[in-house]
Amino acid sequence: AVVSTQSTGDEIWRQMVNCHQGTMDSYLEEIITRSVSKTADEQARAEIHAKAEKINEIAYDIESRRDRLQSEDIVAALVYSFLLPEVEKETLREEVKKEQRRHILAAHSVIHGQSAEIERERSSSSGTGPES
Repeated sequence: AVVSTQSTGDEIWRQMVNCHQGTMDSYLEEIITRSVSKTADEQARAEIHAKAEKINEIAYDIESRRDRLQSEDIVAALVYSFLLPEVEKETLREEVKKEQRRHILAAHSVIHGQSAEIERERSSSSGTGPES
């Protein structure tokens, strides 16, 4: 009986240690994962910052070397690549609105024409019906 009680106690002890070990493993894994993620994020930000500084240096260098004609070419390219597509989009939107309006007006005329026809039929049939 003493051996059985002792083996039961030992088993409970083993299960408790395993449970604590699993909890500790999960806790350490979470800490390591967070640390790795934080380090990777900080490293990525540092690399992005360094690349942005290099790009700025190159842009300032190019800007200091270009003349007025090149500046005008850059502005013209920006206007062409941004504003003209925007104007084209707006023109297309207006054309779509006109088409939609035309279809809506046609649908209204059909509906109103049928409504008027139904009203005429009602008024002509109400005069000759059994209720008069």
